[in-house]
Amino acid sequence: MNGIDRDYIQSAINYCFKNTRLLDQAFTRKSYSAEHPDVQNNELLEFYGDRILDLFVTKMMYNQFSKIVNNEFVSEKSEGELTKLKAVLVSKKSLAQCMRNFDFSKFLFLGKSDEQNGVQESASVNEDLFEAIIGAVAVDCNWDYHILERVCEQMLQMETVNNNLTVLVKEKSYSLYSEYPAHEQRYWPVNNAEDLLPHNYFNNDFLGIPEFSTSKNPQTGLHEYGMVINGKEIIGTGDGPFPAKLDAEKKAYHFLCQEEIKRSFKNLDYSNPVSTLHELIQKKIISDVYYEFAEYHDENGNPIWNCTVTLEGYGKFSADNVSKKQVKQDAALKLLRYITDTVIEVSDESYIPKEYHGNAFFLSDEEKAKYEAEFEKIFPNKETK
Repeated sequence: MNGIDRDYIQSAINYCFKNTRLLDQAFTRKSYSAEHPDVQNNELLEFYGDRILDLFVTKMMYNQFSKIVNNEFVSEKSEGELTKLKAVLVSKKSLAQCMRNFDFSKFLFLGKSDEQNGVQESASVNEDLFEAIIGAVAVDCNWDYHILERVCEQMLQMETVNNNLTVLVKEKSYSLYSEYPAHEQRYWPVNNAEDLLPHNYFNNDFLGIPEFSTSKNPQTGLHEYGMVINGKEIIGTGDGPFPAKLDAEKKAYHFLCQEEIKRSFKNLDYSNPVSTLHELIQKKIISDVYYEFAEYHDENGNPIWNCTVTLEGYGKFSADNVSKKQVKQDAALKLLRYITDTVIEVSDESYIPKEYHGNAFFLSDEEKAKYEAEFEKIFPNKETK
């Protein structure tokens, strides 16, 4: 445990804490508080979060499957069916996977015994963390149910948001280059050239610990997240830390798939894109693709087929055609072209900008010399440009 990246977590769950110590408490295990008596653990927050989640899922099923008929309550599903469905929606496996997909357990405050036993990998510990976060939000927002509904919905979606794109990128990077991606912090000059000291070297928007940190570009106002794969840097951008990280991982996944295709094929067959996509799946370059069909009619009453093909990490691609057989090929071709033809911007080395128009400042020659000297002391392995 190196530190907690509050901005990354808050961006991911779509809630900003007024009292950030409650967020810290949600990540504090009992083993840690036992070694630090002045710190509260997350057990009570977990208790309340469990009850809130139970209510949210119950109400969600009520809205989806229930109605009033002749002034009587009627449900499309039986009590037994609802019980089984609820067990699936809030199972230990599901809640734990939500936390794992975004590496939240990396931020847990653990006692020495928990660290030695590697409890952060446990499904039970990750499930507890999920519930404790909801409990912390409840206390912080004074039990505003509209906020709690929004956070519960957001967090439950974390199991399926790009599924496990983080893991896919790690696996592909290791398969191709025998190394995992590195995370490159983006550095920006402070507004006052006299303040080039380690404690305030970055602008005020620098966030978090190295592996999950982002920083805000003073020119664009967007957060940037750097990922280095085989010496090449890929930059993700977004309105917050989580969107920036997600953007970087999408680009990295796309880049890695293109590299695998280059190694496996001299030329791709675009004449039968459905077959070519299937071959990419067989070679485990991409995940399974899913086709959905719908029929509608044009203004003259002629039948038209729509096909939507979905691929994890890439999204959805649609086409329309009078032929059901051909529309599948058309949609598959759009996806295949996007996979192979999209240009992913990569840099062969870290780029640390020194000057900007607008919000940033310009350095005099004397200030540049001081800047470079201080930079070399703090980051001897990086270069300025």
